[in-house]
Parts: sequence; C-alpha cells; structure tokens
Amino acid sequence: MTGIHRRLGLALTGATAFGLAPQVQAQSVDAGVEATTDEVRRGLSWSDGEISGSADAHVGFGGFDASVRMAMLRKSDRHADADVVADLALGKDWEAGAFTLRTEAIGHVFTNADSNMNYGELGLGARYSIGPLQVGGMAWYAPKQDNIGGDNLHLRATADAGLPGFPVSVFAALGYTTGDTQDSRSARLRPAGDYTDWKVGAEFNQFPFTFGVDYVGTDIDVAQTVSISPFSDLKHAGDRVLARVRMSF
Repeated sequence: MTGIHRRLGLALTGATAFGLAPQVQAQSVDAGVEATTDEVRRGLSWSDGEISGSADAHVGFGGFDASVRMAMLRKSDRHADADVVADLALGKDWEAGAFTLRTEAIGHVFTNADSNMNYGELGLGARYSIGPLQVGGMAWYAPKQDNIGGDNLHLRATADAGLPGFPVSVFAALGYTTGDTQDSRSARLRPAGDYTDWKVGAEFNQFPFTFGVDYVGTDIDVAQTVSISPFSDLKHAGDRVLARVRMSF
C-alpha cells in the first residue's frame, strides 16, 4: 500500500466515523438509481461503450456532505477488467460573497480488477449564479500514484440553466486533462497524453424521474493515434450521444 493510499484510507475512515457519530444529525439524505447507454467520464468511456447502471446516496451533515456512487464497468479494458467502481467522496461548500467555493476528496475503488486500480484525487472549485444561470470552474488533482502511472490534473468549466416555466435544464462543460507520465497506466486517464473534452446536454425532470440526453466528445484523434498501453481503450474515446434515466428516492 502506497503512502497516498494510506492517507486516503485514513481520511475516508475518519470521515465515515465523523459522519456516523451519534452527535451529528444528518440534515439531508438523497439517493437514486440510474441507467445509461455508456458510463462516460471526462469524455472517456469507463464501461467499454456498453450500457451501465449505477446507484448513489448523498448525505449532508454539519456543513459537510458525503456520497457514494457505484457504477457497473462491464469488464472495462481501461480499468484492468474491473466490474464495478465505487466513488467515495467527502466535500464542503464555503460561501464567499457572491461565490460558492467547493472542496472535496474522492476515492475511486475498483472491484474484481486484474490488479490494484484504486486511486484518489482532491477537488477545488467555485460557482456563481446569475438568475437561472449557474457558471463554475473546478480542478481535480490526483497526486502521483502507481495505479494511474504518475499524477493527473483535470480542469473543468461548466454552465447550466433551467428553462423558466418548464421542468427542463440545459448544460455545457469543457474540460482539459494533463499530468505527468511514469508508465503505461497513465493511459487510463489520458489515453494519448493531454487532451480536451466537452459535453452538452439537456434534462427533463419530473420527480422522481430525470431523463437526459448528452453529446460528449474529445479532441483525441482515435483514428490516427496508436497506443501500446493495454489501458488506453482508444476505440471508446471519441464522440458519442448518450441517453440516461434516473429515479430518485
């Protein structure tokens, strides 16, 4: 176990213990299940381009929020044939005038992979609302870890807005991923080195259901790029349209 894994494990254990302490009362609890035509993150498929399902829960307490999400990966090439990933997060919003600052720590735990694929990252960002429009920026940094072949930095700008009088929202995001490369495992998060990704989409929300359509893509030239890494999965790094449906509890 590397130092980052020990620190991440201690942080998550401490956060869990804090969240379950008797004196801390949960202020909000949300949960749901979702089905999607492809589990895509930062423009890259994590489920080999196949249909995926997920379940999640989110708890707010004492000004903090903790969440867990489990998603099917369908023997993902990108993650050494892993079946499922569990994303464990602890975060907090901070009010700073007209802005809301966001800090969070996330651990990604993979089950039934051929080797240890777990890694952690830290997030820092801000968002600002103008009427129905909300704009924001976020940075996630994964310190140097053997399981991702170095370190990794993802920057993301977002904008979303609800349509007045309609249960419909639209959104757009632009991301950029960079980092240090030590070995072939860096292709998990950067199949061909540094790259840009984007997403635009719309959601229709009628509780408890949410229906969404997304167009996602990257600037990776999947037709011309060649990678010797078994983790690059370049055939699932191009543009595509996704459909998803969620039921909240």
